[in-house]
Amino acid sequence: MNLRHLFLTASSTAAPFCWGAPSAPVREAPCIIPRPASLEFKAGQPGFALKDGGVKLPAGHPLSVQAERLFRENGVKTAMVEQGADIAFTEDKSLGGEGYRLTVTLDSISIDCGAANGGLHALQSLMQSIVKDGGGAPALAALEVRDQPRFSWRGIMMDSCRHMMPVRDIKKVLDLMSRYKFNILHWHLTDDQGWRLPVAKYPRLTETGGTRAQSPVTGNRSKPDGKPYSGHYTAEEIRDVVQYAKDRGITVIPEVELPGHASAAIAAYPELGNADIPDYAPKVQETWGVHPYTFAPTEKTFRFLEDVIDEVCRLFPDSPYIHIGGDEAPKDQWKQSPTAQQVMKDKGLKNEHELQSYFVRRVEKMINAHGKRLIGWDEIQEGGLSPTATMMVWRSWMPNSARHALEQGNDIVMTPNSHLYFDYDQGPGKPAAAEYETINNDSLTWQHVYSLEPVPPGTPKAREKQVLGCQANVWAEYIPNLPKWEYQVFPRALALAEVAWTPRELKNEQDFRLRLERQLPFLDARGVNYKRPDNGAPARPDAVITRELR
Repeated sequence: MNLRHLFLTASSTAAPFCWGAPSAPVREAPCIIPRPASLEFKAGQPGFALKDGGVKLPAGHPLSVQAERLFRENGVKTAMVEQGADIAFTEDKSLGGEGYRLTVTLDSISIDCGAANGGLHALQSLMQSIVKDGGGAPALAALEVRDQPRFSWRGIMMDSCRHMMPVRDIKKVLDLMSRYKFNILHWHLTDDQGWRLPVAKYPRLTETGGTRAQSPVTGNRSKPDGKPYSGHYTAEEIRDVVQYAKDRGITVIPEVELPGHASAAIAAYPELGNADIPDYAPKVQETWGVHPYTFAPTEKTFRFLEDVIDEVCRLFPDSPYIHIGGDEAPKDQWKQSPTAQQVMKDKGLKNEHELQSYFVRRVEKMINAHGKRLIGWDEIQEGGLSPTATMMVWRSWMPNSARHALEQGNDIVMTPNSHLYFDYDQGPGKPAAAEYETINNDSLTWQHVYSLEPVPPGTPKAREKQVLGCQANVWAEYIPNLPKWEYQVFPRALALAEVAWTPRELKNEQDFRLRLERQLPFLDARGVNYKRPDNGAPARPDAVITRELR
């Protein structure tokens, strides 16, 4: 049975047989984050009661499975029925892939969407519409919502190289992302301090490249802890994460760093680096920062990268992009390498920046051969940007980089470290414990995140569509476990969710703050170790614990 037939079946059988019962009058307005494009709340009217029979869902509909999960997680009983369902799912292609209409009356719920992800977003808005009626019982407020996202890219980047989050914790992150309508998990899987991605043809990538001899002590980046750090994800774990995310409307975008941030790969296979330079001694790096080891621009390296990309495409079949990093690639080794200099001469390249551009374009052809697109950090434009590449703008001190890419016709994703580096401090009130060491930046509060306008100033109207959206980056040098990750990300993630989804003209910080307070009980119930929005202590000050990878 196809999805269209299921939409038609559910909508034709549900309406005449609704079992729902009205609640007492509801005066408590729903506080949905991100704010919908249009919401009409009917204050003082009865809503849809939840205290007795719960919600009856149309059996056999794929969205009923998701609805059952979400209602259960929010303490609401459900039942699958062949007839008499309380919810009617109806297909409306005019709403696009993520738009939806949601209507709640005293005896029925209707969701119209153009695709499954729109239906998921409607269900998340429905979960945030659970309030207490005049009798103190749970109910769904009577409302009408018509909604769609402002931007198609609403992301969070997870860094598993410096500190590796177990799959169970990644799933918790995905559940939280889905509630607030994020749709991209950018997964940083390779770097100088560890290679976490399994590639069957190259087992030493994880055997050798997945282990560093030690790490900086938490709270003192210049002092080593003397403890080996090792781990990687299996292919089965990655497929599990990808499917779990897909079920929640989230696409996982993998990142394989090149040509720089390659120490771990080169430590595993030294022939991939610039082995013809003096004092060549690659190793998996034990400290944070930028390190000099870059891939050599040789045919052996390109064959290796082609094999890696083949494996990445098998593990992440639904990702339309492969992220190649491209940032912070020192050119010193290429300048010293006779081999690299000969490549430059043979290809007519004027400098090492052009060599990096040549390197990136070679890799882009491999990615395009799989029907996918290349995306990278804004350094990929140094030496010349491919006209088909997508660029992530992270260096806030280089405002012209975004404008230049847009003028060339490239798509961009805004990730400026001035607003969206969630490994930075998020204002005063940080606990004194060493586990809370981070990068000092007291101005990066949730209010500052909320102030972000993703479309760069001066962007012509015709080019605004090239701004795909925005993303928070959560680098993990100072984030050893999930509680610390949560503390860095929440509540700033909720502010970003509204920046990325809500029409610009509807943003209102004061209104958002009121809705944010209403979200805190949900975060408390899920055990999220958020920072108090009033800059107080975290929800669970004793929550930072050491977790074993395996």
